Amino acid sequence: MFPLGHAAVAYLFYVVYAALSTRRLPTRWALVPLAIGSQFPDLVDKPLAYAGVLTYGRSLAHSVFTLIIVSSLVWLVTRRFEKRWQATDWREQLRVLSPAAFTIGYASHLFGDVYRSVLAGQYLEGRFLLYPIYALPETSADQIPPWIRILNYYQHMENQVEMGVILLAGVVFLGVRIRTAR
Repeated sequence: MFPLGHAAVAYLFYVVYAALSTRRLPTRWALVPLAIGSQFPDLVDKPLAYAGVLTYGRSLAHSVFTLIIVSSLVWLVTRRFEKRWQATDWREQLRVLSPAAFTIGYASHLFGDVYRSVLAGQYLEGRFLLYPIYALPETSADQIPPWIRILNYYQHMENQVEMGVILLAGVVFLGVRIRTAR
């Protein structure tokens, strides 16, 4: 899955979370940590794999262990600073929803990278989720700069499965905006 697909899946998961838990629909500022979380694993692993630091572009930050550690740190830092923020401040919106939004974005990224393999019954394809327990292969795709792969992918995006998810997220986003504008 590529950046727009990850962002779309994260947004859809977040809308469901907001509707089921707080009844608060996503606000502008809550979408910032969601967007960062939805891209975080690739922002860490892809450049490090291309630089030769990691052997695989889905390893360190794509691990559920790293998800737990990083998300816990986000929760701890947010809770530590919450008393310093004013309720009318834009940071208050981030405080209220950022730990959950970041974690949902991050977790949805891992889901987006593994769901096709799981549906196809190829469970070992998702072994990167348990890095460093499993050794991971070196792939030729990691030798191509990540920004080049993204540009090549989006030139022919109309043929991609992600397009439907991206369009669905766009429709839901517009529906949420219209509903909250009332």
